[in-house]
Amino acid sequence: MNYIFILWFFIILLIILLIKQLNINKNFILCMFFSIFIVLFVLNIQKCTLAAIDGCKLWYRAVIPVTFPFLVICNLLISYDGISLYSKILGPLICKPLGLSQNCSFPIVASFLCGYPLGAKYSIDLWSLGYINDSDCQRLLNIASNAGPLFLIGSVGSALLGNPKLGYLLLIGNYISSILIGIITKKKRIISEISPYDSTNQKKINFGQAIKDAVSNGINITLSIGGFIVIFSVVISLLKDNVYIKYIFMCIENLLNMKTGTLFSLFLGSIEMTNGCNLISNLNISLPIKLGIISFLCSFSGLSVIAQISSFMNNFKICYLKYIFLKLVQGFFSFITTYFLISILPTTVTTSTFNLSYNIKPYVYFLPIIILTTLTLLLKVLYKLFFHTS
Repeated sequence: MNYIFILWFFIILLIILLIKQLNINKNFILCMFFSIFIVLFVLNIQKCTLAAIDGCKLWYRAVIPVTFPFLVICNLLISYDGISLYSKILGPLICKPLGLSQNCSFPIVASFLCGYPLGAKYSIDLWSLGYINDSDCQRLLNIASNAGPLFLIGSVGSALLGNPKLGYLLLIGNYISSILIGIITKKKRIISEISPYDSTNQKKINFGQAIKDAVSNGINITLSIGGFIVIFSVVISLLKDNVYIKYIFMCIENLLNMKTGTLFSLFLGSIEMTNGCNLISNLNISLPIKLGIISFLCSFSGLSVIAQISSFMNNFKICYLKYIFLKLVQGFFSFITTYFLISILPTTVTTSTFNLSYNIKPYVYFLPIIILTTLTLLLKVLYKLFFHTS
């Protein structure tokens, strides 16, 4: 079995070397890849159709009720210069300890309240409006980037793991990892605040026009997110039941002495985190490891969310290698934090994957603000004690 793994490694390596030697155009390779995908789609039309329908259901039930109203309200806030208000109130508390300009507070709050991909969306919006510079935007895309409380507590904690308390641990781990990314990417320089262009034009906008633009933008973004969910649901359905891919990962798992299915679930989760979390929750592994891997996937976000974020970039030139590397580091921080929390807390909790109905208490919606305020206050105190320079 190990020989088969080595053989596949050399086959892939030789194919890469052959492509480099022949100097094949990148567009040609992509066209071939998409052509293969079309063939696979046609050969598995029933399976792909069901996967697309499941993706539509997920979008309809989980994305529209939360994301669309939040988008409309936030767009109205931006139209009436709510960024300035958030900057004055939350900027010194949240952004100064992280070495960001005060105008960055709005995307961080949006990300902590609603999750992917709104933090990135509003980061790009602020950059395009002139509130933040390129450096702040690049960092903000990693800091304002985490899974939302509704997904972690409701979908993962209650529905997949059968215990909402585990969702709270995942939420704390994701928030702490975002703050840690802000600390390690902090630059030793004086932050120069960028004054946005005159906002008087924004304040004179007719309310009818403002709400029309907000709803139109919200519809476009929500439909875009739905499209990504559907296409990646189809991709996952093709990979999930592929015998050859399963066999390759089984060989690697045996070689590394890992539990069967762990690496394969992690691979699928790195493409689309919801499916990965579902597969990991069904594995027969210890609870700390299970929660740690799920926390890693939620912080890394997966290729599906990264593709959604890339659709917002417009004219902003992001270094994707740096972004993905920092997302991997964020996932590692989240894994360590969650593993540590579940190890020191009582572990007399049971997990189940059959409890699909859940009710979220009203105070859960205030939890992100409480955790964010606590973390930033603590960070500010530590910053003044150890890093403050007069």
